[in-house]
Amino acid sequence: MAIGIGPDIKEAIQEVGTGYTIVDIGVSGEVLKSESNAQVTKPFIREFFLEAMMAYDTSGEVGNILEFERNQNRYVVMNITDDIFENEVFRKNAVLYKCNINDGVLMRPSGEDNIRDTYHTQTHWSHITGEISALMTQPLFGNDPDTDEELGRIGIERHELYIPSSIGIQELDRFEAVSGEYYVVSEVIKRRYQSVDVVRLEEDQRE
Repeated sequence: MAIGIGPDIKEAIQEVGTGYTIVDIGVSGEVLKSESNAQVTKPFIREFFLEAMMAYDTSGEVGNILEFERNQNRYVVMNITDDIFENEVFRKNAVLYKCNINDGVLMRPSGEDNIRDTYHTQTHWSHITGEISALMTQPLFGNDPDTDEELGRIGIERHELYIPSSIGIQELDRFEAVSGEYYVVSEVIKRRYQSVDVVRLEEDQRE
């Protein structure tokens, strides 16, 4: 714990910063100072990515969901880096991604039944979470042009979901982004970010 400049910087952040609640662990009363990256020209990044300065003793960790008191916007903590002076942490710097999904629902197949007088089956779904906050977007970088082109030809839309690893999302889960809008989890990338999964979603056409 910093006994030098850390408390002074914390006090300065409290004077000019934004109060927030760490939703997933129920901690409130902390303050951070945030700003968008002024060097970035892409509107999506300016809208959804924030850099934040946090107190040295914050309870926040990578993968937490923060809710700002001033506007109730929610953010997933993507990265936290310690600033160290004379072997003590005096401040923490974070990268936050703004959540554009705040009442998503995750479901998992729990069995199938044959639909009478047809060759089709109907999947039964178990709700495995309450409401989820996450960032959902089309892939930001064209890493898989062949896949994107193929999906475009057959009319299936693909998205990426940035979601805390603590949720435990799995392949073949169904994600309901908003009421009646269903996606199937086609891939879960667990090692791109610490404590945050990158999930590839496709339109879910299962019964």
